Amino acid sequence: RGGNPASSPTGSPAASSTVADSKEERRRKIAQRVESLVEELFTLHDLNHNGVLEEVELIKLNHKIAMLHYGKDADKQAVTDKFRTLFRAELDKDGQPVPYSKFRGYMFKVLDGLDRSKVAQELILEQFVEEAKSGRLAFHCHSFQSITDEPFRSMIEPLPAGAR
Repeated sequence: RGGNPASSPTGSPAASSTVADSKEERRRKIAQRVESLVEELFTLHDLNHNGVLEEVELIKLNHKIAMLHYGKDADKQAVTDKFRTLFRAELDKDGQPVPYSKFRGYMFKVLDGLDRSKVAQELILEQFVEEAKSGRLAFHCHSFQSITDEPFRSMIEPLPAGAR
């Protein structure tokens, strides 16, 4: 009966410390996964691989995503207007290219507005990443191609290395 309480399987300081460490480790891993997904999303949007997000890249990729959702007759002008307005309101008022840090800040603002839970944010980002991957693939789908895709199509491999 007079044994060491730290060796007790329940209610001991050692056991509660292990549980707290385990929860903290899970939180850390989820936070790392969220960071990784934001980086991947940026890479998927950087259609010309120049290390910045350009307004036209955001618009072109979202044209493809809209076409995947609504067909090739999706209202591309509405998509252009929506994402040009978003880019200029949230990323750069003059429509100039932005670095990853600016994109990251914006994405965390969006994610926090949708759900403060990192687990939920991970799921949301997974969906965003999959849509971006599908949008990139659409650049190679003959029925979705347009003449304005040409500057990007040759630079967009179906999926970038590490994003499979």
